[in-house]
Amino acid sequence: MSSLVLQLSRYMKTQSELTECYGKPKPSPKSFTEKFKDKCKLSKKCQLLLSLFPIINVLKTYKFRVYILDDIISGLSVACLHVPLGLALGILASLSPAYGLYTSCFPVLLYAFFGTSQHVSIGTNAVIAILTAELVELQLEQYDLTGHKSTLNGSMDNNLTSLQDTENSDLEYKASVAAGSSFIVGLLLFIMGLFRMGFITSYLSSSFIAAFTTTGAIHIMSSQIPNALGITIQPINKPGKLIYVYIEIFKAFPKFHVATFLVSITCLIILVLVKDVINERCKNRMKMPIPIDFILVVVATIISYFAKFHDNFGIGVVGEIPARLPTPQFPLVSVNIIGHSAVVATIVFVLTISMARLCEVKHGYSVDDNQELVAYGIANLGGSFFSCFPACVAPPRTIVLSSMGAKTTLNGIVSAVIVFLVIMFIGKYVESLPKAVLASIIIAAIKNLLYQFKDLPMLWRVNRYDFVIFVGTVISGVFIDFPYALYVGVQLCLLTVVVQSQKSSSYTIGKVQQEDRLLDQKTHDFPLCNPKVAIFRMESSLYFATSDKFIKELYKETLNPKAYRKQPDLNVEIIINPSKDDGNNEKEFRCQK
Repeated sequence: MSSLVLQLSRYMKTQSELTECYGKPKPSPKSFTEKFKDKCKLSKKCQLLLSLFPIINVLKTYKFRVYILDDIISGLSVACLHVPLGLALGILASLSPAYGLYTSCFPVLLYAFFGTSQHVSIGTNAVIAILTAELVELQLEQYDLTGHKSTLNGSMDNNLTSLQDTENSDLEYKASVAAGSSFIVGLLLFIMGLFRMGFITSYLSSSFIAAFTTTGAIHIMSSQIPNALGITIQPINKPGKLIYVYIEIFKAFPKFHVATFLVSITCLIILVLVKDVINERCKNRMKMPIPIDFILVVVATIISYFAKFHDNFGIGVVGEIPARLPTPQFPLVSVNIIGHSAVVATIVFVLTISMARLCEVKHGYSVDDNQELVAYGIANLGGSFFSCFPACVAPPRTIVLSSMGAKTTLNGIVSAVIVFLVIMFIGKYVESLPKAVLASIIIAAIKNLLYQFKDLPMLWRVNRYDFVIFVGTVISGVFIDFPYALYVGVQLCLLTVVVQSQKSSSYTIGKVQQEDRLLDQKTHDFPLCNPKVAIFRMESSLYFATSDKFIKELYKETLNPKAYRKQPDLNVEIIINPSKDDGNNEKEFRCQK
């Protein structure tokens, strides 16, 4: 078998000779002052303004006859998910269903104007809703301890009217706290977008995102068990919360409400049957999936109204939903909620950018991470003035938009209009809807997140660092509290980056005598062309955290200059050759006696 022989020949050239042969080198990068002056030019200002309003470019390039039908159908389909999820997650957020509908309307409308992904469906999210519930309950507890409630209701008689007024004042206070949190979340996201901080997601692994959403699913499902069983437990806000919740559930289990349980289990069976069997198996033969959540809400409300579920069977219902829009007002912003809101902003950022990138890869278009941050910020800032709690992407709705082939972000306007009509004209007819139905909808919506546990064996085989991140995040979130899943998960992500940089491989490279080839001396056995020359290679970037390891491995693989201090006839020449392409670093030693 003949072998291919390549003969290389090149000459040493100075910089001036290279410039003469190949042209001038690239100009040095502009200074900060020069860049700032460029940004202040009128053309740059117009370009920046257009980038902040992607809807302008959408309208300029909109193919009406081609896009309009797909946008309307996809918008209607997602609206059928917005309504039941808005009702359910409004309750999950420890507010009333009306606030879930508000969050399914105003942020959706704003994102349609400022977002860049036609498949991202912003609005209510179960993980964000349960974090909002923790925040508003904690703030209400502190609010009660300060004596504000007793001052507010001190002159009232101890009767049903007094109790109802107290509940209304509690709800209004919690709604104002949730709106304040939405304002802070939006402000933080908007600032992150302006400062081009979309790169941060590169430091959070996919296993962390999967573990965090799985932990959220466990907490959400646990919070809905009392509603599904028709039992009541006291709110718990302390480390080990989930353990105490299940202790309370087991204590109250003998008193579970049979009628409520039957409604829950019936609805859950219907939801799983339609979503996982009919919709999944027939998705290629249907233009759109069956909106079983919306259908179930309508049918359950009608049956409950005529059968008088609440009066005859004692089944808890949603209650009054005001047929009006909230009065615009500046949200209540307090120092006490900044820390918690920063956590929520981080989660919104990570979850939404992750879903946007998945859609980007699947459909082959470009998503601007920084503009997305601006869009999420404006959506939450604007929504906070209309009593919305923090809005985030929801995977079920995003999957529907992706499968329906939405063409532009204008589908969000269609969804927002439908939710607006529900608030104004249909919401008042949902008063008889059993809460057990909403609990079943929530459980069915997040159950797929629990399937991510199936990825653990694969993570163990492929990347054990990701396995540690997943397990550590879930354990901290389940056995301590949900926010700790974020703290521990992020720290584990950063720690694994440091550990992997410290464990990078290093070796020496030698030149083979027979041919012009460099090989790794650890994995190959061959005589060196020049034993006095050693080339050391470390497969990681050289910076302060890896400098000590670099020196130790360098001396170990080549020679330690300290050992030859007493040999004046030894001349050691060191040449550093950093590789700009892959971040690897080489040092070449020439030893002469």
